[in-house]
Amino acid sequence: MNQVDGCQFCRCLATYCSCDPGRSEVLEKRRIGRVLRGFEVSLSYASTVPRQLVHRRSPADVLLTDYETVDGTHRAAVQLPTSHRMFVPVRRTHDSLMIAEALRQAVSLFCHVEHDVPLDHVVYIEHFRFDILDLLSVDDIDDSLVAESITTDRTFEDESLDNLKLSARLLNRGQVVASGTASVRPIGPDVYSKVRKPTMADPHFRYLPAGTEVVEPAGVGRLDPADVVLARHTSDGTLVVAPDPRNLAMFDHSVEYLPGVTMLEAARQALRSATGCVGLDFTSLEVRFLGFAEWANPCTVIVDSDTTDGIHRIQFEHDGVVLSAMSVTATPEPWLPLSDRSSR
Repeated sequence: MNQVDGCQFCRCLATYCSCDPGRSEVLEKRRIGRVLRGFEVSLSYASTVPRQLVHRRSPADVLLTDYETVDGTHRAAVQLPTSHRMFVPVRRTHDSLMIAEALRQAVSLFCHVEHDVPLDHVVYIEHFRFDILDLLSVDDIDDSLVAESITTDRTFEDESLDNLKLSARLLNRGQVVASGTASVRPIGPDVYSKVRKPTMADPHFRYLPAGTEVVEPAGVGRLDPADVVLARHTSDGTLVVAPDPRNLAMFDHSVEYLPGVTMLEAARQALRSATGCVGLDFTSLEVRFLGFAEWANPCTVIVDSDTTDGIHRIQFEHDGVVLSAMSVTATPEPWLPLSDRSSR
């Protein structure tokens, strides 16, 4: 007899289904094991969710492994990589932008599976905020990281979802280690084609405006020039966003505008350059995306690093039009407890 994948009782595709007594026993043993370790998780960490749900081409870049909704709370199992080509753990703690990416993927996932946003729609994040409350050590995560999200508001236009607001938090062994909020606008193919032109296709080389050169990697906390996303005008020192599209760690699939994570990395590198502290990493970030940052028309980066409240303000502009505005806090000592970090 051929082996049938999934449940042989109800014929669903679940690896472990509650209607199968034998498989339910396996699940219960897993649950008891987690309870004995001090936390309980009903989600699986065995394989990733479909990559299309989080808009990633490579399964290796999918950080979510399972999901469920319980009493209106969306929950996703998160598996952060212990090494990464671009966002390398520093002193064995996970990079802040890897945590931001996990929250972004959770937002994308629940837009599709819980709010029926079609897969051909762009999940455009208009506003995003995250706060890192505790560090995530690469040694301290064992099938225990969960992203939880609740929908706080929805608006519709012509019976189609127009805007979605979510509140999220990241938990490790039941303890909140990060929190965030997002405001999302699904953009369908018809609307997208009206705001984007075919000539805006993605390039295959780094676009450098005349009179600019790539910033030295050491000045922004990088080793590889391919990881530098900024260029500097040699005349006045103005910074522009000019990443290398051949960097597959950042651009794992073809994209015709600069994605959000690129803008976040550009902000971090610009802040490191402005302060002279190349080890800075975000502890909190709030960003509003007001327009698309283009490959062929690099936007300028303006950093207000003279701060008395500990908040750095970073703005991206093109021809005087603001494309993105960020407020961030950062520290050169992310591996220290909050009480022991410097205020820089």
